[in-house]
Amino acid sequence: MKSDDVKKIAIIGSGAMGHGIAQVCASAGYGVVMKDIKQEFLDSAMAKVRESLEMLVSKGKLSADDLDVIMSKRLVTTLSTEEAVKDAQIVIEAVPEVMELKKKVFAELSELADAGAILATNTSTMSVSEIGRVVKNPARFAGMHFFNPVNRMKLVEVIYGESTSSDTVDLICEVSVKCDKLPVKVLKDRPGFIVNRINAPNQALLSAILDEGKVKPEQVDMKMKKLGVKMAPFETADFVGLDVFCHTLAYYESTLSPQYRPGKFLEDKIKRNELGMKTGQGIYKWVDGKAQIADLGDTDAITPVHFMAVQVNEAVKVMKEGVASSAKDVDDGVKFGMNAFAGPFALAAGMQPQQLADALNYVAQRFGLEMLKPEPEIVDGSYKNMK
Repeated sequence: MKSDDVKKIAIIGSGAMGHGIAQVCASAGYGVVMKDIKQEFLDSAMAKVRESLEMLVSKGKLSADDLDVIMSKRLVTTLSTEEAVKDAQIVIEAVPEVMELKKKVFAELSELADAGAILATNTSTMSVSEIGRVVKNPARFAGMHFFNPVNRMKLVEVIYGESTSSDTVDLICEVSVKCDKLPVKVLKDRPGFIVNRINAPNQALLSAILDEGKVKPEQVDMKMKKLGVKMAPFETADFVGLDVFCHTLAYYESTLSPQYRPGKFLEDKIKRNELGMKTGQGIYKWVDGKAQIADLGDTDAITPVHFMAVQVNEAVKVMKEGVASSAKDVDDGVKFGMNAFAGPFALAAGMQPQQLADALNYVAQRFGLEMLKPEPEIVDGSYKNMK
């Protein structure tokens, strides 16, 4: 199948990710059928798509006529899986991150979809290979990880499962480009793929800082904000939700290293249901959607260089494990998947290896996190030659 053969895309699930994917696919000219288990879910999703498109119209980025075409002709909904996947060339799953649920969904999709259809999971963390074992033709199954919010984030990670064919990945990449996205191939199905994996050790570092209690989160975040960062690290944890933050750490604890275990500070916050923005209190108090971050003065104990060094170190590991095909893909992934100024290799290109190694040894020793020790390529500077 060629990319020009793709006329219809089915989206299974209409939550934040599902309706976002439906919107970008329909806006790209594809016929889209969005399926969910309740009509109220679908009605809410369609209302949110319309609201998003109306915003584009108000900014002059979309015509009112195009909005009408998308909402009345290209995008439809159904409660029937069979109707959704009938004659669809691509089926994208966007149901909650529960392995057994995803397996159940794909077992059904594999039975109902056309034999030549490509099946894709939008999972952000789970093993693509494990999910794909329930489908009849795993060569036509892959990960297609959009980033939230889908209508604004440019990146799509396209992930090889253990049996995924290159033709499948190439076609998903072509469709992603047509949807005005930047696809980055993930060559190995490893926890966190590229972007979330590179961010993972800094999550463990944040938890360790909170448990130590000597450096206040306000000091770290205000330092970052004064450097122009729109959303600082601890603020981001609150924004995402401390329950989600801990769930992610627990996943990496079981798949990457026991040192990712969520710390006592975060566990206590969850016990008190202080989950961040969604409960009004987390690391910070939240008022009208904004974290109340007091200016407690500066700190040199933890600086942006430490966080950057941790990212670069993990990016080196990603390259050595063969997860990414190039340093450029790593940099593009982090830049466009995290709204970063630049990727880790680009940021570290002008730095002295000793500065990075010293920063890594400092945080590894201070917080007892052996996984943060510098890779040999950091120490000898050969990370600069990774292409």
